[in-house]
Amino acid sequence: MTLMKTPPPSQPRDTRRTFLRKTATAAAAVASVNMFKTPVYGQPQAPAAGRVIGANDRIRVAYIGTGSQGMNHVRTEKEHASENNIEQVAVSDLYQKRLDSARAFLNLSEADAVTDYRRLLERKDIDAVIIATVDNWHAQVAVDALEAGKNVYGEKPLARYLEEGFRIFDTVKRIGRVM
Repeated sequence: MTLMKTPPPSQPRDTRRTFLRKTATAAAAVASVNMFKTPVYGQPQAPAAGRVIGANDRIRVAYIGTGSQGMNHVRTEKEHASENNIEQVAVSDLYQKRLDSARAFLNLSEADAVTDYRRLLERKDIDAVIIATVDNWHAQVAVDALEAGKNVYGEKPLARYLEEGFRIFDTVKRIGRVM
């Protein structure tokens, strides 16, 4: 005759009320930890509430490519320039008619409107560029701008080929600018 072992008594299951209590306690603990974190990513402390942003903090922006999409950026940013603390300082386009139109819209001098974007990148007073050229130029112009020490906003597609994307990524990591 073989004796059968009886299974060990099962542990009593948590009731729904116990489960909800534990879940609420865990949620409160997580929420209280996040409450003490700095609200600005990557900064050791939050900015002072009364700090006034001045002209030294103003971002000086240039536009490379002033076709329909480039002009959309120019118009939108002109509407919100003061609240975003930017100054639109230069434009570049190969097509003289579009270049003249953008220059007139922003009330820039002729020296601030160039057909060769590399002349624009040589300027030390420009902090960032917005690239709205034809797609096949995006990667090269972005790398050139990063190499010149500019922060870059690029239209999609950022690159046509994976190799171009890796070149942009490597340049961003090496230079340390914002893309």
